[in-house]
Amino acid sequence: MAHYTIMGKDPYWMNFYGLMILTLIEVAAVGLDLSDTAANIGYTEKKLTLVILVGIGVPKFIMIAAIFMHLFGDEDSKILTLTALFPAFFIIVMILFIGLTHPEATTGLPEWCRPGFYS
Repeated sequence: MAHYTIMGKDPYWMNFYGLMILTLIEVAAVGLDLSDTAANIGYTEKKLTLVILVGIGVPKFIMIAAIFMHLFGDEDSKILTLTALFPAFFIIVMILFIGLTHPEATTGLPEWCRPGFYS
């Protein structure tokens, strides 16, 4: 049990309810026919679905990291946040150096790296 509340409720249950609501939105985005809506705003249906999924994925990531990984609300959450973000620096540096030293790193993958559905 957490020693703080979110809107007067236990943070784990509030996080659970929020994640379930966001998951329902994701399932609806994938399952519903969004072609009319996408055409009205100038997107393809795939692009609109992708935008919705990424837009929902970011808050879900933050909710999971903040509550379940104790990066928010605990007395030692500042050091836990720094500890969790420490590897992110090296991942960003690695991606930058791969991208800067090999310009075709993302588009010119060798054939053995590609899944079967790429031509």
